[in-house]
Amino acid sequence: MQYLTIGRKSHSIMKLIELNTEQAKSETNSHRQIKYLEKAYQICKNNQEFFSKYGLKHEKKLVMEAGLSAYVDYVIKDIREEKDSEKRAEGYEKAIKALEKLGKIEDDEEVEKIASSTVCYLEGRKLVNEALGSEQPDLELIKQATNQFKDAKETYKKANVCYCIYIGLLKILENVELFEEENGSKAKEMINQVIEILPENIDSGIRAAFEEIAKIFDEKNIKNRKKHLEEFDGKIRSIEYKALENLFGHVQKKLKDYIEEPFSPNLFYSNWKLRITFDAEKIKGKLTVKTGNKILFDRALNREEIKDNAIEIDYMEIRYVPSSEDVIIFETSTQKSVVRDLDYSETISKNKKARIFLHDCCNGVCAAGDLKVAAVQLKYDVYGEDYAVKILESEAYKRKVMTILEAVKEEANIVVFPEFSIPFDYLEDIQKYANETGIIVFAGTHYVTEENLEKYEILFSSDFGEEDFRKNICPIVIPNSRIIHSEKMFGAKEERDLFFHKGMKQGKVNHIFKLRDNLNLGVLICFEYLNDELRHRLISACDAILVPQTNPNPSRFYGVAKNDLNSPLCAGNKACIMANGIFRIGKTKEGIEEGLSGMKKEFEGGSSGILLTLDKDSYKMQDEGIISHVKDQKEQFILLATINTQFSASRDVQSGHEPIKTSFIHIFEEKEIRLFKSESITKENSEEFLALIGNISACKDRKEIKTLIEKNSSLIKKYSPLMHENTKNLNNLDFEEIKKKCRCILISAS
Repeated sequence: MQYLTIGRKSHSIMKLIELNTEQAKSETNSHRQIKYLEKAYQICKNNQEFFSKYGLKHEKKLVMEAGLSAYVDYVIKDIREEKDSEKRAEGYEKAIKALEKLGKIEDDEEVEKIASSTVCYLEGRKLVNEALGSEQPDLELIKQATNQFKDAKETYKKANVCYCIYIGLLKILENVELFEEENGSKAKEMINQVIEILPENIDSGIRAAFEEIAKIFDEKNIKNRKKHLEEFDGKIRSIEYKALENLFGHVQKKLKDYIEEPFSPNLFYSNWKLRITFDAEKIKGKLTVKTGNKILFDRALNREEIKDNAIEIDYMEIRYVPSSEDVIIFETSTQKSVVRDLDYSETISKNKKARIFLHDCCNGVCAAGDLKVAAVQLKYDVYGEDYAVKILESEAYKRKVMTILEAVKEEANIVVFPEFSIPFDYLEDIQKYANETGIIVFAGTHYVTEENLEKYEILFSSDFGEEDFRKNICPIVIPNSRIIHSEKMFGAKEERDLFFHKGMKQGKVNHIFKLRDNLNLGVLICFEYLNDELRHRLISACDAILVPQTNPNPSRFYGVAKNDLNSPLCAGNKACIMANGIFRIGKTKEGIEEGLSGMKKEFEGGSSGILLTLDKDSYKMQDEGIISHVKDQKEQFILLATINTQFSASRDVQSGHEPIKTSFIHIFEEKEIRLFKSESITKENSEEFLALIGNISACKDRKEIKTLIEKNSSLIKKYSPLMHENTKNLNNLDFEEIKKKCRCILISAS
């Protein structure tokens, strides 16, 4: 009964707002029009708490959008009477400050976004008025206004019209010299291109104004054309007036659609579960709930659901992960469809907000067969600068990264680099590599900084702004696609705010990657792997989880992984792949560079590896998936893992499947080998080892390579305990198997 009462009150509030908007729209007297707009805004403002209290998110969003639109219309109509452009700008500034204040006190992210978009819209209006206040339109101000409309258009639909118009006007004004050409064909073509980008439902007067501008070039007489050009400024100002007119049409339609709905569902999403409440008595026959082509619910309500006026959909039961574009559609056999946007933002760990979305990569990457992953463990230096963590980068380091990628291009579907190991500037080359090879590259992580902000728009599918500064993001470079990213939500102790130091900014977005049906891949960046809520969320939705990290001691991570795999939360085979760096940390770039020559500061990290759900017999081999180094010895390598995604212990007797195969590609750097010093290693040893690497690679038969390795066993142990461990028993291995045991790449010094 309480639910029905709340629903009826909600409808009453909506009806009152709609009545006032109808009156405002039909009024011809601007003062009375303003009065109705003000009343609509007050109704919205006074009932905010009601919608928040009962969790009516959709209704609150509708009401606040209506209220803010009424407020903007009120401001516009009030300011329009003012002839002085400076005073108009002051009026906009006052309205902007009021809306910014509203946005800051709102705890609802959707409402905050609407307020923010409205601010951008008014900023655009203010800038347009300033730009057209002078005798000659100020192009820089129009450019700034266009950017404001662009920022607003995702949430504020009217802003999209303004964006299209002003991007077109800007193009005309920047190329006004074309108007002076004798035949004017280029200018006419340019204006026709502008007309083409205008939205279909745009005010006919605006489209006509652009068409009138195009007609200037039908005039053959140059003198008459110049006369038309004098009228050009007036046409622009006419467009400005019409383009930024009444906003209520769009909002009014949304309110009307809501009131006419057969039933008004409310959506609550958390932990892969969608709870939907509604007036069950209004639902006739079978109810279908879908998003895109995915059916979420498709049957008549049972007694319990009718009694509760609610249904619950478990996304993991139907193996579904939401995408960022999801819209929920409700259908019955006889009633009008109902559509709802769904905000998948949810609370994870002490009021921290997160969104987890699916990105479909079913484009031929790992289309069939085993999943082949290359986990890279490599050496690098990081330092702090301007509150951001950065990597000490050089031409030699870039050569190492690209050599590693070349080495695995025939053997991997997925490559994962450690946290902080890939500078932003490498991403364009890595994208070309992905396009050519069809390999997805998880390109380490980096902090978002202002120096790269404009470049993100070219490379990434998401927009970035100053609110993203200091986020630690993992770029996922997908073949023939713009880069997708996941944001680190939980920083390690060293990344958190302390006293006056500003640490990592908490991220809010995580992506799960669909490689094919029933094969999903997730990523957790270093410390966030230890957050139980977030990790368990991904484990239940993913078959494999990649963990890029820059971690001095990953043993705790492996302990957590073992517990999860040995006490599974859900059915199915699961793999956890750790890619850890071997790194040194300096407080400044200069400090790191000074320490390079003497190698005073020790490297930390290492122990990359893989843990996999195995059967009772191979379970004992779990520790062999972790690469534990000899003390004080840190080695670079690529761990190649071929994971049988079809493996099932229950069917193993019949099929004889192998759950996983692994191998190494050792990474040696010529410069590092020559500089390496210890009591037992001489300069001559370094040259011998470099020669040995070449000789092993040149071997043509089994006897030759086996003799060479056994003869140089002690030399191999000095430079690579890991290779020594791999090659200490070569009995009964054929030539290819032995060669694979000591496979390596050598990074040249120049």
